[in-house]
Amino acid sequence: MAAIRTFVALDLDDAIRGRLTAAAADLPRAGAKIRWVAPQNLHVTVKFLGDVAEGDMAAVCEAVTEAVAAVAPFDFTVRGLLARPSAGRKLQMLWAGVDEPTGQLAAAFDALQAALEPLGFPRERRAFRPHVTLARIKSVPDPAGLRAAAGNHAETPFGEKTAEAFTVYQSDLRPAGPIYTPLAAARFSGS
Repeated sequence: MAAIRTFVALDLDDAIRGRLTAAAADLPRAGAKIRWVAPQNLHVTVKFLGDVAEGDMAAVCEAVTEAVAAVAPFDFTVRGLLARPSAGRKLQMLWAGVDEPTGQLAAAFDALQAALEPLGFPRERRAFRPHVTLARIKSVPDPAGLRAAAGNHAETPFGEKTAEAFTVYQSDLRPAGPIYTPLAAARFSGS
């Protein structure tokens, strides 16, 4: 039985993706080995599930749907760029932050974890820190310069969106970059 590389995400709209892409284009790239996320693939990963057996996919999608059914739609803001880690020589990632001050996104994440744990997906040990991954960095000749350039956008607002669902995605890794295919939308109804 085939395995499907799977993750659960919060989608962004095209306006936010466009603003993030424009800000990323301003960052220094000379001599750097950076794998940029394609604009259409920008999202907030809520939970990476890894390889899921094809026969288990229906149960996973159902668990995600049931987990968030009681969550009411909420607004979130994508704001600021951050080079991670924030200190040291070896940069690994470039992120945009996600602000959701009501706590509904964190509550939805907790409900998702509780629903998926009985299916064999362990809870995350790290604190949930929602973000949008813009790039994975292999090497950069001037890490301080890239951190400073990202810091120029530390408070830049990239847009606000109403979250109405989590999406379960299949991720097909290809040499030209991954292709994400939506498998299910788990709607927030607040009931």
